[in-house]
Amino acid sequence: MVVEDNHIDVLVVKALLDKYFNLHIYTNGQDAIDAMDKMDFDIVLADINLQDEKMDGVDLMKRIRENKKHSRTKIFAVTAYYENRNYFLEQGFDELLTKPVIKEEILEILNQSITSGVQNS
Repeated sequence: MVVEDNHIDVLVVKALLDKYFNLHIYTNGQDAIDAMDKMDFDIVLADINLQDEKMDGVDLMKRIRENKKHSRTKIFAVTAYYENRNYFLEQGFDELLTKPVIKEEILEILNQSITSGVQNS
């Protein structure tokens, strides 16, 4: 799942990941929460600065974490502000991806997450 409200960033993520993963893209936190109630996702890429008055990326992550059904879901903060990495990890994100997204970096992190998830099953 990708939660991103910037159209250009959505196009970049699609170009990088669409042939490797089954992407579900949402532009706001509530739509993402609603989708998670209906489907299971292994990984969530959540933009930190969603232009959603009710829910930013941190709020979204916390709402997902509240549901025990999603306890194994990996949630990645996506932001241009790498210097805030420790803050986002302390909030509960599994990792941070920086914008602009670099293909090799995102594929390596996602593949490591999938591999570790399979080993822990």
